[in-house]
Amino acid sequence: MALPALSRGRALAPGDAEAARVHACMGLIASVEDTNLLHRGGPEGLAFARGQAQDFLDQGGVGAEDWRERATNIHRSFVTRRLSPGGCADLLAMALFVDGICA
Repeated sequence: MALPALSRGRALAPGDAEAARVHACMGLIASVEDTNLLHRGGPEGLAFARGQAQDFLDQGGVGAEDWRERATNIHRSFVTRRLSPGGCADLLAMALFVDGICA
């Protein structure tokens, strides 16, 4: 899931490594049952995070003009709710590692 989302982010925002990483992170949050989100926010917090990430992707992800503002707003909503997608962050780090050694 992470590597295809990283590739999709690169296709949507060529030359913008940050955009590709954000797109992959949102893809992971939308699809992974992150136990850190579950621990911090319960089933409702996990559902909220997954919904926010899926909405981001459904609205064009990093291909949308306002993607940075929307990603920042999602981040702020997570902070307000004390949600931290730590499992997804770990998966993103591993995907970046694998991507780097396969390049």
